[in-house]
Amino acid sequence: MNQVDLHIEGMTCAACSARIEKVLNRIAGVEAHVSLIEHRARVTGLTTDDAIAAIRRAGYDAWPVQSRQIVIETTSGTDRFRLGISIVAAALMSIEMVAMLAGGPHILPLAIQFAIATLMQTVVAWPFYVGALRALRAGAANMESLVSLGTLAAFFWSVSIWLDSHGLLSEAGPLDHGATPAVYFETSVVVLAMVCIGRHLELRARSRALAAIAALVRIEDAPVRMWRNDLAQFVRTDVARITSGARLEILPGDPISVDAIITEGRSEIDESSMTGESVPALRSIGETVYAGCQNLSGRLVVDVICSQQESRRARIGAKILDALGTRAPIAALADRIAAVFVPAVLAISAATLAGHLLAGADITASLGHAVAVLVVACPCALGLATPAAIAAGLARAAQRGWLFRSAEALQRAANLDMVVFDKTGTLTSGRPVVIALSAGQDISVEIRSDTDDRPWPAWLAAAAAAEKGIEHPLAGALLAYAAGRPMPVLQNAEVRPGQGVIATPGPVIVGRSQWVREQLKNPADMRWNALDGQHPDASAVDVAIDGQWQGRIWIADSLRPDAHEAVRTLRNENIDVLILSGDRESAVRRVASQLGQLPFESAQSPEAKAARLDDLRREGRKVAMVGDGINDASAMAHAHLGIAMASGSAMALETADLTISSNAPLQASIQSILLARSTMARVRENLAFAFSFNLVAIPIAALGKLSPTVAGVAMAFSSFLVVSNAARMLNWRPRT
Repeated sequence: MNQVDLHIEGMTCAACSARIEKVLNRIAGVEAHVSLIEHRARVTGLTTDDAIAAIRRAGYDAWPVQSRQIVIETTSGTDRFRLGISIVAAALMSIEMVAMLAGGPHILPLAIQFAIATLMQTVVAWPFYVGALRALRAGAANMESLVSLGTLAAFFWSVSIWLDSHGLLSEAGPLDHGATPAVYFETSVVVLAMVCIGRHLELRARSRALAAIAALVRIEDAPVRMWRNDLAQFVRTDVARITSGARLEILPGDPISVDAIITEGRSEIDESSMTGESVPALRSIGETVYAGCQNLSGRLVVDVICSQQESRRARIGAKILDALGTRAPIAALADRIAAVFVPAVLAISAATLAGHLLAGADITASLGHAVAVLVVACPCALGLATPAAIAAGLARAAQRGWLFRSAEALQRAANLDMVVFDKTGTLTSGRPVVIALSAGQDISVEIRSDTDDRPWPAWLAAAAAAEKGIEHPLAGALLAYAAGRPMPVLQNAEVRPGQGVIATPGPVIVGRSQWVREQLKNPADMRWNALDGQHPDASAVDVAIDGQWQGRIWIADSLRPDAHEAVRTLRNENIDVLILSGDRESAVRRVASQLGQLPFESAQSPEAKAARLDDLRREGRKVAMVGDGINDASAMAHAHLGIAMASGSAMALETADLTISSNAPLQASIQSILLARSTMARVRENLAFAFSFNLVAIPIAALGKLSPTVAGVAMAFSSFLVVSNAARMLNWRPRT
C-alpha cells in the first residue's frame, strides 16, 4: 500500500493535529499518524495527491517530503519583522499596563494605543486570522480561533468605546464614560505580542530537538576515493555510485560515508555519532567502520559492505523517524482532551459573557472576562506535553547509540521492575580467557589475565608458542594471556582436529586432557583425580613436554567489563535481576556468583525462556529481556521490552524494542532504562503543568479574577515552558 510523508503547514496546536488525523482516518482503508512536534503526517493507503487534498479539506496545506527527511522550520524574514513589532509594541503597552494597575490615567494617548493596536491586528495577527478561517471553513476551531476571537473582541470593543467617548457614534455627542474610558487596546496588543513571542520561543525549542534528530539521520555526501582497476589508482567519485564490493581510500580527517571492512591500515575512528563515546576507537585490519563516523589519524583502505542507503546509519535513521511517528500510550488522554478542548472553551467563554451580564455586570466588564477565558485557554501546552519530551528523549538516546523502536517502547522501558539477562555473549564477552593454572599436582590458582604478574613458567611459554598461529578460541585465549611475554620459537606445529596441537622441538603437546594423557610416556604415574573436579564450568587444556606432563590451563568465557556496574545500577534502582541461560549449570553458577549471587536458571531452551517470561508477565512483572538479538529473539518477543546488544545487525534492528550500540553495552542497556524514566518524568511534569494550568486559569478567568492581559502572558509562556522542560532531555547525562 502507498505510504507518503507530508509536511503540514498551518498546524499550531493539538486540536489541529487531532483534526487532521481524524479527517484522514475517516477515509476507508487509510491509516494516518500526525506528529505535532514534527508537523508531519505519515499516511498509508492514499496517493500523495489524495492525501494532500484531504489535508487541504481539513483547512491546512501540505507538501511531500522524503521518508528520511526531517524538515526544521526556521523563522522567515516576515516572521522576524512581526516579532520585532511585537517586542516594541509589548514594551510600549507595558507602560500603559503599569499605569492601569496603579489606578492612574492613561499614559499613552488613546490615539497612539489605537494606532499600535491597529498595526498589530493588521500585520502581526494576520497569520492567526488565516488559520482561524481555514478551521472555520472546515467546521472546526483551533488555537488561532481563540486568539482571533479574543483579540478582535477586545480591539473592536475598545474602538467602539473610544469613538463613543468622542461622540463619533452618536448624534447626541460624546457620552459620559468617566475621565478614563474602559478600553482594552493594551489587552489586544499584549496578547498578540506574547503569542507571537511565545510561538517564536516554542519554534526555537522544537527546532533544537529536531536538529538533534536530523544530525543522527544525516550522512555525509562528500565525494569518496574509489579504486579503479583500469586506471590502477584511486579516483574521486560520488558516494551515491558506491556499491557493495567497491574499494575505497579514506584519508585522515575524511568522513566515512559507507559501511566497510578495513583491508589496509590502522587508525583512530570518531564513533561518537553512533555510540555516544567521546574517546576515539582504534580500528585495524578486519574490523568494520560505519557510515556517519570520521577517520582521525591514519590512512585506511576499505572494502564496502553495502550501499549508503543500506548502511547501518541509514537503518538507524529510518528507525528514529518511525519511532517519532508513533505515540506513547500516555499521550492518549491528552489527545482525547485536546480534540474537544477548543469547542469547550468557546462554550465556556459564551457562558462567562452571559453569566456576568445576568449578574448585573456591564457589557464592558463582561466582555473582558469572556475575552480572558478565550485568551488564557490554549491547547498547545497540553498537546506538546508528551510529543516534545518523547522526541527529545528519543534524540538523546539515539545520540548515545541507544535506538528505541517506538515511543511505546520508551514508555515500557520506564516502567520496568525486572531485567532478565542471557549469559553467553550478553553478561559474558563471548571471548574465552585463562582463568586458572596448575603446575604438577598443585591445586589450581585462579588468575585474572589483565592483572596477573606471577612468574612466567617455561612450560606455559612453550604451550603459548605451540598455539601461535592456530585459529581456535582456546588458542586465542592462551595467546592473549601470553601477550608481551617471552616465548620460544617452535616449528612444525601439527594440528590434530578436536584434540590439540603438537609442535617441535620438544615435542610440546597442548590439547584435551584425555588426548594429552595418551601421549605421555608413563600416564599411570600421573594422578589426575586431584585436578579433574576443579573448575567444572571451564575448558581444561593440558600441556606435556617430551612425554612429561607439565600442567593444566583452565579457560572460560569472561564477564563483560561493565557487568558488575550494570548489576549494581539495577539494584540501586530496585530492579530485580535474573539470569536465564541455555548453558550448563556450572557455567551459569560461576557467572551468577561473580555478579553477587544472582538468581539463575540454566539449560533453558529458547521455548523454555519464552515460557518463563510469559510466567513472569502473568505474575505482574514488567520485565525486559537482554540478549544478542538473534538467539534470544523469541524470548525478547515475550518480554515487555526486548533489548538487543547486536552491534546493529539487521535482525536486531528489525526485532528488538531497543538496540544498543556501545563499547559498554550492558551498562548502556541499564542507562537507557534510566533515560526512559527521566523522559517519562518530563512527560508527567508537562502533563501535570498543562492540566493544572487550564484547570486553574480557566475558572479564574471565568469568575472575572484574571485580566485578559495577564491571561495572554500566561498562555503564551505555557507552551514555551512545556517545550523547554522537554528539551532538558537533550542535556541528559548517564548516572555514575
